[in-house]
Amino acid sequence: MTLHGGRNRSGLRRRTGEALTAVLTVALVFSFSGCSLAPDTGETSSSPTTSSANSGNAAIFTPSDGITLSQHTPLNKWTAFVSELTASLQNQHMKKSSITAKSFDNLDDQSQAVQDYVVSHIASSASSASSASSSGGSTTGAGSSQTKDAASAKNHTIIVAPVTDTTDSQRQYGDYFGSHITEKTSASVSSSSPSTTESPSGASSDTDSSSSSASPSTTSNNASTTRHEAIVRLRSALNLARNSGMHVVLLSSTFEGFTPDLFVPMASVAQMAQVQAKQLVSKLELDKTSKENPKQIEVLLPSGSSTTDTADVDTFNKTAFSAIWEVLGPYFRSGAVESPSGLLDKNSSADSWKLLKFNASNEDSVKKELTARLGKQNKSASTRTRIDGILSMNDYVASEVTETLTSMGYTGSSADINPEISIAGIVDNITGKKDLKKSKAPDPSVAPSTNGDADSSGGSSSQDSSSSDSSSSQQSDDTGGLNSSAWPIVTGYGAYLDNIPNIVDGQQWMTALEDRKGIGSTLAKAVAQLNTSQQLNADDSIRTETSNGISAPTLQKELLTVSASNLKSVLIDTNYVTAADAGL
Repeated sequence: MTLHGGRNRSGLRRRTGEALTAVLTVALVFSFSGCSLAPDTGETSSSPTTSSANSGNAAIFTPSDGITLSQHTPLNKWTAFVSELTASLQNQHMKKSSITAKSFDNLDDQSQAVQDYVVSHIASSASSASSASSSGGSTTGAGSSQTKDAASAKNHTIIVAPVTDTTDSQRQYGDYFGSHITEKTSASVSSSSPSTTESPSGASSDTDSSSSSASPSTTSNNASTTRHEAIVRLRSALNLARNSGMHVVLLSSTFEGFTPDLFVPMASVAQMAQVQAKQLVSKLELDKTSKENPKQIEVLLPSGSSTTDTADVDTFNKTAFSAIWEVLGPYFRSGAVESPSGLLDKNSSADSWKLLKFNASNEDSVKKELTARLGKQNKSASTRTRIDGILSMNDYVASEVTETLTSMGYTGSSADINPEISIAGIVDNITGKKDLKKSKAPDPSVAPSTNGDADSSGGSSSQDSSSSDSSSSQQSDDTGGLNSSAWPIVTGYGAYLDNIPNIVDGQQWMTALEDRKGIGSTLAKAVAQLNTSQQLNADDSIRTETSNGISAPTLQKELLTVSASNLKSVLIDTNYVTAADAGL
């Protein structure tokens, strides 16, 4: 994301001075209410002093929707979340005119807007208190005005998702994962090795250092200075808001040195990765798999090109693989799972992520990586490496994986593996014609009879399928796998709209996404409770947790896992997508 040029120095000093004036000399502001700053307005707006009878006011500041280089776009974007949250706030009896929403391309503009809103509210409230005190003409009147002023602040909640710098590869997961934002000294700003710190969401810290080593040093330092000032400004504005009595909710990212009233992680890198690993365990029935017939699994860790990759991306992939290995590691160590490429084996560890990272900056790079992993370049047209599962990390990579598998001659669908439902049953269920039909899954401990023209129906072979005929059909290849054209389990993340038909037809087994609607609904209830001085207990998804040394009430929902069998109930019935979006 490109940072806009910094404001001139005098402008920065002026705005910082206004914030300090609001705190240190608020008595003087009483008589200068006409000079107060106007709050930023967005899709919906209001004067910061306008109050709903029941649920108070909310000001929402989020990043603009992320832009991906490909046409593939994750379902969950900031615009969609703000729309859900606004509707939920109104359901909590907050007036539409009491909700302000605005999005930003960079942290500099966002921090200015938040500061303006906070200072304007404080100045406006102080002016009202001063007028009431003058008209009251008594100490009692002044005290009453100050009480009203405090009450006015307490029914305001500022909701901020700080703008963070993300790479093209990170944006493939959607907009919601964040970082732990820290300051750096001027000496470290020019450092070529930015420090990284894992955030509650498992992503790396976002600092004021430039992420582009290709930029000239002067431009880089200017961008770093601008970002550093933006970080300081936003944190100061949020502390000022809390000190004045307003409430602050942070979405996705945390700030060093700031404790919010509520933190909402939105998405966790570890969650994104682990949910896919668990789906492989479940669908491939790894708990029943023996080392005599190990499953063949590849894990793809997509990164950007070497010129755009950053330490943040490496931290992202390291965190992701650590979560994956926590689930799949025991199966590799027992021999129940192997990697056709040989990149993972029983001696691998959580540090093996570096072997799995590859450039996924375009479609050809994904195809090249998978072709190399499966050893296709060394095989005849009729020979294919057996592959049972591919963990693709996100739907962009998953879509390229399915296209590559098709071009390589793999046939069938994910539904054929340990079948629970048929493709016809999936379509009929989604269209409401009938319930899903299930059939008994085969015994995964028995080696399947496979060959270059393997039956992709997924039917179970008998126990005596280990006869000489069956054994002769299990041709060894130079990667140590078996020759089979059966379609594997393919996982992803992001619920890309253009990938939904691939879920329906079984080319991609599953995807996952953040519970946008659930988060929005619970957050709206929590905001209403904050604004009315109630106990923060919107539901049991809010618990006090410590992240990056910051202890605060935290709202975190489980991810929504979507496969063909539950696509209708999870996405269509809840209006995330339409039946037409699913290709029906």
